[in-house]
Amino acid sequence: MKCQMNVLLVAVVIYTAVLVVHGAPSELVITPTGGLVAFLHEEATSLCRPEGSPLPTNLEWWSVIPNERIPENITLRVYAAFQQQNLQLYFKDVWSSDEGTYICKGRASDTPIDNTQSVSIYQDITIVDAPTVQNPVIDTDALIKCKVTGNPKPLIEWQRGASTVLEAGGRYIFEEDGLRILDIQEIDNDVYTCRATVHETGRAKSVVIYVEVSIPPEITDPPDNVQGVEAFEAQFHCLAVGKPTPDYSWYKGNQPLTDPGKYPQSGNYLTVTKIDNFTDESLYRCRAQNSAGEEYAEAFLDVIIPPKVQDIRNKTDVKEQKDVWMNCTISGEPIPTVVWWKNGRTQPFVEGVQPDDSRITIFKEGGPIYNNVKSSILRMQIRNARSGDRGFYRCEGKNEANDLLNEQQLQQIWPPYRRDAELLVSFKPLVSFEYPGDYYSWLDNTVNLTCFAEGWPTPDITWWLNGAPVIIDNIYYRKFGLDPLSFLQVKTASPAFFGVYQCLAKNSEGEAFRNIELRQAYPPRHEPNVKEAQRTPTTVMYDIIPTEDPNNLPVIYYNVLYKLTNANWQDAQLYVFSQGGPYILDGLWPETYYKVVMRAVNLAGESEYPSREMELLTERVREPYTPTFIKYEENPVSQYSDRYLVRWKEPGSGGRQINHYQLTYQPIVCNDDVTCDQFEPGLPTMSVLVMAPAASEMLRMLFSGQRYRVEIKARNSVDYSAPDYLYFTTKEGNNPISNYVVPPKLGSGGIAGIIILGMFILFIVVDLLCCVLFNCGVFFFCCAKDCGRNDKEKSIEMEDVKESREISQDEGEINLAADLRERHSDVEPDVIPDREKTPIRAKPSASK
Repeated sequence: MKCQMNVLLVAVVIYTAVLVVHGAPSELVITPTGGLVAFLHEEATSLCRPEGSPLPTNLEWWSVIPNERIPENITLRVYAAFQQQNLQLYFKDVWSSDEGTYICKGRASDTPIDNTQSVSIYQDITIVDAPTVQNPVIDTDALIKCKVTGNPKPLIEWQRGASTVLEAGGRYIFEEDGLRILDIQEIDNDVYTCRATVHETGRAKSVVIYVEVSIPPEITDPPDNVQGVEAFEAQFHCLAVGKPTPDYSWYKGNQPLTDPGKYPQSGNYLTVTKIDNFTDESLYRCRAQNSAGEEYAEAFLDVIIPPKVQDIRNKTDVKEQKDVWMNCTISGEPIPTVVWWKNGRTQPFVEGVQPDDSRITIFKEGGPIYNNVKSSILRMQIRNARSGDRGFYRCEGKNEANDLLNEQQLQQIWPPYRRDAELLVSFKPLVSFEYPGDYYSWLDNTVNLTCFAEGWPTPDITWWLNGAPVIIDNIYYRKFGLDPLSFLQVKTASPAFFGVYQCLAKNSEGEAFRNIELRQAYPPRHEPNVKEAQRTPTTVMYDIIPTEDPNNLPVIYYNVLYKLTNANWQDAQLYVFSQGGPYILDGLWPETYYKVVMRAVNLAGESEYPSREMELLTERVREPYTPTFIKYEENPVSQYSDRYLVRWKEPGSGGRQINHYQLTYQPIVCNDDVTCDQFEPGLPTMSVLVMAPAASEMLRMLFSGQRYRVEIKARNSVDYSAPDYLYFTTKEGNNPISNYVVPPKLGSGGIAGIIILGMFILFIVVDLLCCVLFNCGVFFFCCAKDCGRNDKEKSIEMEDVKESREISQDEGEINLAADLRERHSDVEPDVIPDREKTPIRAKPSASK
């Protein structure tokens, strides 16, 4: 054992001697030690330093995978570079593929030497693909994207809402790229949180994702097949539901519509403008699309070509009793229905012979083709044409376009869908008897004679008098108007201008005439037949029977001259009665004598023959005449249960102004259908005053279902008038007045008590008067005894009382006079009426 220890000791000594002589062994030292941790996309470096003796040379860096030498080129992303004797490995931009083992190689003398460096890549948590708003499609296994990278690899957790942590399983599957929700529905709409953590580094990062399930479009209102009129526009409409709201696009066939001028699109509407028969009749498709999908619906555009009148003769001229044909050609698609109308006729002509005129027959046949569009011809034959056939005829076509377009649009069609043609039938003149054949005029008057004549060609009208032509355009004759309507204006300066005028109408087919008599008119030639009908204090009514004068103008009014009996006719007043009446002369004085004459007046002037002179004595001033109720039915029933409106006619005033009306109404009982004059016992009688000139009053506080009698009387300053009566019944119903209870009657004891109480009050009043006026009585005795006043004081007080009594009497007289004036202020004084207010009064133009 001792020998072995010695040997070991000798070896150590020898090794130590060798180190001292030769130095440390050769090696390659790599920093950082323990491996290089590099950050992704950042710079990193590792240094290989030679040490020992001999010092290693020919240093190189190599990657293990792939087995490649790192070039010494600083332009590369990864390169090697010497720093004196050290060799540096440099990463300009660290990639994840740079992770692995790198070897630093060299030579010590001829001996290879190397050392390794482990490079690990650190990547912070990076959320690569996690949109904050995601719209998965309903009914699918939807992936809520949240792709996270990092090194070390992060751990992913999911949270729904504010507090619900999701566990894998069931409808939730945790995948590398996110959370998959099986058969996702709208109930899964929520806020989701994707959270990534790395426990080795303590790093964490999260993203909030709003999930709203999207629904593919569903077209709920597909476009309908449409009929569009050529040259106008048609519109398609399509409606779809979905989430998000679908967008719309339109196709013709399979081609998208990209011309906004020809095919303007507005949301879910498509308009086809300026429809062309050859290019626009097609199948159109509506496409509804959103992020969840798309759906199509289609409809067909059927182009209608409106009716167009291609050929018609505008004017046709034929002689009377000749046959005439009128043809009309109209094109369209579908082929239009064609009809003929006549101006003034309410129904079109029917195909075949006309039921109301067998001379007219309608024939229909096919026509030529215009621009690949078929047409139809409608021919109208009129045999033995008459003057009544002349006028305007209208040819009109109709198909579906007439229903699709309004009247203004129909007017834009060219050639037009209807056209007029004039039929002219030559016939000799026919003079109309629509205008009068007799005219009246008088000397120095102007009158217009009228003549109308039909005919074709338009007849020329001339005027004749007593067989001689009338010379026109002078101070006596003027002709105006346009043929065939002619007016002859005649100034009847003398009797020679009266007579039989002749209206002569002439054209190429013949002539016709009519005699028109112009008669001379005179003022009324007979005195009027006048009879007095009724007289009041201020008016008189007459009956006037016109006197027959068959060859003269009728009377239009009567001039009435009246005066006081003792006055001169030069001071008479004028009053005018219009023909037909009523003939009432008013504004007269009561109990006054007048004289009256009348003259009839017509357009020719005032009659020279007055009526006989009539004497008149007006009635004395009296009470008003009886006012009469206005009765709309025999037994009226009020539309209310508690009130009724009565109306009456204003009566004659009796020579004094009516002040008021007195209405008295009371419930009555009808013993039978005729007798209704017994008052209802226990119910009150009501009375009301109505101030003139009112002529109606609402009666209130009535009982429902009750019959009433109303009495009316008029009052003036003389007296009340005789009464008039009205009976009516109120409507059945509830009202407060119906609950009225008749108060109980007082017994004999009650009546005696009231009498005793009245006598006591009377005694007190008399005793007080005695105390004040005569210084006596019970009150005077009591007051004198209690107060103990001396005689002087009493005498002074009595003087004061006396003076006060005299003043009170004076004031009472003044107040009484004022009260009387106020109470009688509404009574009209009995004065003569103001003559200036009587109607149409003036001094007569001529004396009697």
